[in-house]
Amino acid sequence: MKTSMRKTGNFFRKNQRLLAVSLLMASIVSCKKGVVEPTVENTEDLNASVSTRAIGNLLWSDDAESSSLFSTYVSKHTATSYAITAASNPVYQGVKSARFELRDSDPEVKNGTRTEISFPDDATNLNRWYSYALYAPSDKFKYDDDDDVISQWHQGGGKTPALCLRVRKDRIFMRILGTWVDIGAFEKDVWRAYVIHVKHSSGSDGLIEIWRDGVKIMNRSGANMYAVTGDIHNPKLKMGIYKSNWNGSGTTMTNVRVLYFDDIRLGNENATYADMVPNKNGSTTPTVPTEPTSPDDGTSSQPPVTEPTAPSTSNSVIDFKLVNSATEKDVVSITNGATISLSALKIEKANIRAVVSDGVSSVKFVLSGKQSKSFTDSDAPYALHGDNGDGNFYYGNWNPPALGTYTLKATPYSANKASGTMGTAKTITFTIVK
Repeated sequence: MKTSMRKTGNFFRKNQRLLAVSLLMASIVSCKKGVVEPTVENTEDLNASVSTRAIGNLLWSDDAESSSLFSTYVSKHTATSYAITAASNPVYQGVKSARFELRDSDPEVKNGTRTEISFPDDATNLNRWYSYALYAPSDKFKYDDDDDVISQWHQGGGKTPALCLRVRKDRIFMRILGTWVDIGAFEKDVWRAYVIHVKHSSGSDGLIEIWRDGVKIMNRSGANMYAVTGDIHNPKLKMGIYKSNWNGSGTTMTNVRVLYFDDIRLGNENATYADMVPNKNGSTTPTVPTEPTSPDDGTSSQPPVTEPTAPSTSNSVIDFKLVNSATEKDVVSITNGATISLSALKIEKANIRAVVSDGVSSVKFVLSGKQSKSFTDSDAPYALHGDNGDGNFYYGNWNPPALGTYTLKATPYSANKASGTMGTAKTITFTIVK
């Protein structure tokens, strides 16, 4: 009898241990997505076998493995059934990723052509960490000289976000209070892991650190947000695809954008790089971060801007577009010898932008004829009368332009302010009539 009872007791003790392990694994899986602070009930069990640091410092995460994608904490800003879906290929970790698709014909949502997830404005501490793995397919994210916003820290007030990550001409930029900082080529058909640490501030104590695949590509101090006042609130993250030049009936060089995101994380002020770095399939340890060779520390009086470089032989002006500055839209391509009828095109406020190849960082315009002008534009889209950097075109004294014949020459350069290597210029003659 004692032998039988001893065996029975051992059986229950073994199964109790198995049950405890099962409950522990279930608690870890349940914390994989959503608000992941451990509860009082499971803290001791977690501490018994694993560190709670990587869980406790994540405010939210989504690895796209759940059957209900982005079902907690964030909201979706989408207008179509294909806007945000789960994909089985490509994936960075696990067996699924989140696929974002935007088309120029999509209805607007939240006053813009976008497919995004939006985080709530609930930050109690403006020292925040963000990370995700990102994949751009070359056949669905083709070269465009107009920009795409893929991450933005919105503050409301009807203002362009003070901080946003943008892709333009196959380069990736961090736009900080109107200054575009080039952080490298936007590589396609390959996964790239981004870790972003921001101390959001409107003062000198602000900080932005960015790592790509473990390599630190930005270390920038200084203001990176608007002061909170009136209807300007603390920054909140929106990520996905937003293309302002597709608003209304606008079009660009492309008509579809597709991006894949995986292992998205939001960390609190106590998070570390090791907490945030996305885990790739087959990887057992996080990538060890490295410092940049020339950190962008923001110590100069004017924020430093790294200009994109490209072989000089590829720099050229491809085409000219007549722009209606009242609607910010292209009207027609201007060919050599063309006659432009303002009344037929229903245009008064006019501009001309140059369509350029990759690698161009500034364009010098020289206009002669009925009216004359010389202007260098160092910020795409490159236009004769300039623009504000967000596709809002100026018109100078073309309100309307004087009737007559003009010659326009546009010369591209590899660096800003018509410096660096000069590319292949394009010259056209055209006539403006009523």
